[in-house]
Amino acid sequence: MNPLRWLSALLLALACVAGASLWLQRQAAAALRDEIVLLREENRELARLRAENRRLVAAQAPAAELERLRADRAAIVRLRGEIEKLKAKTDETARRVE
Repeated sequence: MNPLRWLSALLLALACVAGASLWLQRQAAAALRDEIVLLREENRELARLRAENRRLVAAQAPAAELERLRADRAAIVRLRGEIEKLKAKTDETARRVE
């Protein structure tokens, strides 16, 4: 084979390799663009969830307030029990008087 044919074959092979390389790079770039779109959407969702979390935390009653409300509820239950005992005692006393 003469040198011109060798050179032509070599140049054709190099052109094929370069074309394949460019095609692979375009495919990789397209995949990366798609991934960027997905990551941006996830980032927006994450920002929305963080804002909602901050709002919910701000709306939540402080721990001291919750503890005070629990103590009040326990006191109410205890006082209702005392009221029932006093009613029963009053009824018993009223029956004795009659």
